Amino acid sequence: MKRVIVIAGATLTFAGEATAAGWGYGGRWGSYGSGDGQFNEPKGIAVAPDRAVYVADVGNHRVQYFTPIGSFLGKWGSYGYGNGNFATPSDVDVAPPTGSVFVADPNNYRIQRFTPNGSFLGKWGSYGSREGQFDLPLGIAVSATGARVYVADTWNHRIQYFNRNEPAVAPTSLGRVKALFR
Repeated sequence: MKRVIVIAGATLTFAGEATAAGWGYGGRWGSYGSGDGQFNEPKGIAVAPDRAVYVADVGNHRVQYFTPIGSFLGKWGSYGYGNGNFATPSDVDVAPPTGSVFVADPNNYRIQRFTPNGSFLGKWGSYGSREGQFDLPLGIAVSATGARVYVADTWNHRIQYFNRNEPAVAPTSLGRVKALFR
């Protein structure tokens, strides 16, 4: 069923039924698999200031990004423990205005940061319960200004946050996390 609405001379056509909240079905993309644009357990999703859509593809251990209507633009990552590798990335968010992409990498107990096209910029975290350490960081969110990153530290039962251009942890045997957001 199509709905046609005319507002101030502009005609808008919607496919499907609108929900009670005013949202109607708009489309979809993806299927099961490991090819470009395919997913094996997509979880976290974020929209960048340039409207690119980033998806944490858990089972394929990667991040993929798309146009707003789902045309494949690129991907990065594979299973592993090194910089730019993932062990089940669970969430993703994008920092305005730079477009830096932050990825929660729970089974590596860390957060990684990338350029919008996937070049590795930095990481922080390790296993534990001290400041700046994680035990299964599953969720991530970047503030509207891009100055703060929030992490859902699941098995430590807490939210940790990290500020741009400030040490993320107090001086300890872990050292200091510096220049994560530059």
